[in-house]
Amino acid sequence: MVAAKRLNHKGHEAHGGFSEWHAPNDAYAPLSFDRPEIANSVPGNAHVLDPVPGRLASSLAPAEWRLLGWLEREGFAYDLYADAQLHDGTLDLDAYAVLILGVHPEYWSRTMFERVKSWVDERGGKLMYLGGNGLNCEVEFLDSATMRCKTQLLSSDGSLGMRDPQRPDVYFESRFHATVAPEASLLGVVTTDAGIMTAAPYRVVKADHWVFEGTGLQNGDIFGAQSLHERCPGGASGHETDKMSASSPAGTDLLAKGLNPDNGGAEMASYTTSSGGSVFSVGSITWPLALLVDPHVSCITSNVIHRFLG
Repeated sequence: MVAAKRLNHKGHEAHGGFSEWHAPNDAYAPLSFDRPEIANSVPGNAHVLDPVPGRLASSLAPAEWRLLGWLEREGFAYDLYADAQLHDGTLDLDAYAVLILGVHPEYWSRTMFERVKSWVDERGGKLMYLGGNGLNCEVEFLDSATMRCKTQLLSSDGSLGMRDPQRPDVYFESRFHATVAPEASLLGVVTTDAGIMTAAPYRVVKADHWVFEGTGLQNGDIFGAQSLHERCPGGASGHETDKMSASSPAGTDLLAKGLNPDNGGAEMASYTTSSGGSVFSVGSITWPLALLVDPHVSCITSNVIHRFLG
């Protein structure tokens, strides 16, 4: 996750994150929640404009690296934190103007969610969710090298809703909803099965919104056709996509929607809180891999950062 300062110059930190997997027989080595050096995350001859192949590469470190490359190209200062540093309090949200969640932040603790939600709702924090299938499962940090996923045995019917086999009349929007809260109550959107493993451009829904300033886009126009994502080529709405739901905060605006099959396009959404907080969500894993190659995706993202920095 990236925390942006109220400055406008180049800066960089190391890249990091954590794995969600745990062997049933404890055979795997302990996890590291530290940020590895960027050199260990990126091949020595790689370039930010190189296409990104593969399952993990297109949703984890190499994809995050493209987001960092775009921030530096555009001259935005930032600090980079591992997810666990939000949980343990190393990341002081009140020291920053903007928090950016990139690519695929699927596994969060209850503490992480509550800290960001109170920052946005009560203290005017500005959150940018530039990814897809985020906050979908609660995790617990058991010690400095162990994490447990609280995966619920839910069955999906392919639409917005997951059934609890033990309580067939109860539906949840996700695993996180089943144990903590609906992620759409913070992000404005939640992932669904529709559109999975496809990619497409977005279509503008609300062209008069300030996020489209300087793009020249009008309602019905298509943007975001270019992407470095090789596993799911086709546009900035893809791989796994999120949509608005009944849990989206009141007043959430639908700004654009992906053209993925089966009405599975990501829904770009934004809302503000009474404290002056704001959230902007793209709901797509492939968005960061379009930043460096699609001028409209770049302009929209830049508009949001400038607005949020004030």
